Amino acid sequence: WPPPPPCGGGGGGRAPPPPVGPIGAHVRLKQEYSSRAAGVETALGGWPGASAFIAASNADERQLLRLIETHAPKLCSVRILVQQREARFKPAPSRHPDVASVLDAVEVDDDQAFNALLNFYSPEALLIGGLTDARELFKKRVPFVAFDADGMKHYLRGELEASEQTGSHTARGLMRMDSAAVLSGLEQRQAAAEAEAAQAAEEA
Repeated sequence: WPPPPPCGGGGGGRAPPPPVGPIGAHVRLKQEYSSRAAGVETALGGWPGASAFIAASNADERQLLRLIETHAPKLCSVRILVQQREARFKPAPSRHPDVASVLDAVEVDDDQAFNALLNFYSPEALLIGGLTDARELFKKRVPFVAFDADGMKHYLRGELEASEQTGSHTARGLMRMDSAAVLSGLEQRQAAAEAEAAQAAEEA
């Protein structure tokens, strides 16, 4: 992570504490759920979620953004979530206790990362095998959000039931992703975007 600016000596202010992250570095998928990795990654925000860092306050977020711009401009597109430091949240009881959830499938080794996942993503979502399982849940008429082994999202809200592809069909190894992997991923995404733009220009 970029070094903090010097304090005192006219610099003013305090250096922000190091951010927690990337979030993916703090999440481990349990071996018995390895076949559900694509669904878990999608529920936890995919690439934007796994590569995100966490600041403890809005002031810290602003200072971190300034540090990134100065010392690590390649990270400018990385998401920064604001989640204050506090005790680990207790998730609400599941309305489908007989179906495993994303929280059952992962271990999160940092309380701030755990709380950010609860606030910003869908770790309480259910994990199911596929459309057949989704249809069984639809029959119960109890609201739910679920992700299947192919990363497809299924949900029931009121009278609306739907299934949609929102993430990758296959797992991309986003859990346990460190800062070096984030930088590498950003470079790959930038290269892909430039190649796509070049191709579009040629076809125009």
